Amino acid sequence: MREMGKGLAETKSRVEKLVGVPLLMKVSEGRGKSKLLRGSILKVFPAVFTVQLENGETRTFSYSDVHTRGILFLDE
Repeated sequence: MREMGKGLAETKSRVEKLVGVPLLMKVSEGRGKSKLLRGSILKVFPAVFTVQLENGETRTFSYSDVHTRGILFLDE
């Protein structure tokens, strides 16, 4: 479910503010499963952003994943 009253542009600007900041993310994998990932946002692009994980892996996510709460940024 998306964040009520907030547009995708606002979600994108929220993600842009987190570039380079160490993050703990909860990523939904469907069917009630989720995974906790640690890393930091490397770059932001018009439709997606890339995250460098602790293990060196780079993953790409869309802003709509954040907007629809498929990805949550958690406090450590």
